Amino acid sequence: MRQFRELNASIAALRALLARSDIRPEQRKHVEAAIEQLRRLRRKRTARMAEVYQCVRQVTERLVSAFFLN
Repeated sequence: MRQFRELNASIAALRALLARSDIRPEQRKHVEAAIEQLRRLRRKRTARMAEVYQCVRQVTERLVSAFFLN
C-alpha cells in the first residue's frame, strides 16, 4: 500500500481513542478490530481498489456498530 501516511494517521487516531478511559469493553473490541483491518491493508504492497473499499467498509461497520448502534 502506497499511502502509509494516511493509514498511519488513521491508526494513530484509533489508538488515541483506545487510550481514553471512557469506552466500554465491546467498543474497545470493535476499535481494536478496526485497527487490525487497517494494519492488514498497510502490509499489502499493492492493494487493489476493491480491497481498499472492502477495508474501508469493514472499518466503518465496526466503528458504527461500536458507537452508534448500542
